[in-house]
Amino acid sequence: MKDKDYQRLIEEYEKLNLQRSDMYPLSIEETFDIRHREIELVCSKDSEFAHKVRALLLMASDGNPLLKLYLAFKKRDMEYLNDVLYENAQMAQITNVASPGTDHTYYSYNIMPELLAANMPDRIKLILPEENGLASGSVSGTPIINTFMGIWYQNTDLIDAGLEQAEKKLGQKISGFERAYLSCFKDIALKDTATLETDLNELCKAHAKRKDFGMTAFTRGFCIEAHAIYNMLYWVYGGELIDSVNMPDQKNFCQEIAVWQKDHDYKHGKVVTQYPDDLDVFNKMLYCDPPRMYLINKGKERFIDVDRFAGEVASRILGMGETLTQKKVSPFSKLMQKIKGK
Repeated sequence: MKDKDYQRLIEEYEKLNLQRSDMYPLSIEETFDIRHREIELVCSKDSEFAHKVRALLLMASDGNPLLKLYLAFKKRDMEYLNDVLYENAQMAQITNVASPGTDHTYYSYNIMPELLAANMPDRIKLILPEENGLASGSVSGTPIINTFMGIWYQNTDLIDAGLEQAEKKLGQKISGFERAYLSCFKDIALKDTATLETDLNELCKAHAKRKDFGMTAFTRGFCIEAHAIYNMLYWVYGGELIDSVNMPDQKNFCQEIAVWQKDHDYKHGKVVTQYPDDLDVFNKMLYCDPPRMYLINKGKERFIDVDRFAGEVASRILGMGETLTQKKVSPFSKLMQKIKGK
């Protein structure tokens, strides 16, 4: 990414949030401060209770993944970006298990690239235990997950099944992004580094044109899947492929973070965000060790055991004690006192 690419990302984010000035402060802490002042103003007026609660919920939703990425790109701080990738992957793994979809295809398809881009290989066995076996379904994510698992665990049965599914899917009408993404995993399985280098660039190009739900000019400007695959080369086959593949030269691939991660031995980041006392559950979620994903059978299909996962997360959070933040009266406490009329 060049200087103009960073600037374009910043401008696109701010354009998308033109009516939300609180969504691009200098730090997460300033987000809380700005939102607090806004809610203090709301609470000082004779407004309806629902409006106050809505304002509180908006405040609680701040510090989201896109805001953190925006701040990292604005700072152009690669250590901070590495930390943000870690935090975002952690929260995605803890919270996205309830995403719809049978089996482990949908969930792991979305979480796996975040974990790899953040260099968290130890988490793969939690979202995709080898004993869970083949993923099922007709979506493009199924051959991707099965091929990935085969590569990761060096399981020839999974690799063969994934490649067979991949060939079938590549013969169908699918999006350019799906085609390039699936091709990258096929290339790694076959150790075809020359083709992989081309497909990685095609993946970035296709990502820049995506029109999926939730895709914006900002999200198209950073292809986390390409970073995941590039980092994956370090973690599989004893790292024998990493020096044989040049990183993509596309403007939505951040070469600076790729170099920084390599120079720092592909170590994952650390938690850098601290929420106020009233939102301490978010602090605990950032530090909570995620449980393993189990599947349950329902007829001929398998589903993620969401109840078990949620129960284990809740138990672990409750076991972390009363609070992770310093004992102080936060803006949220003052706000709740105002809402309750105390």
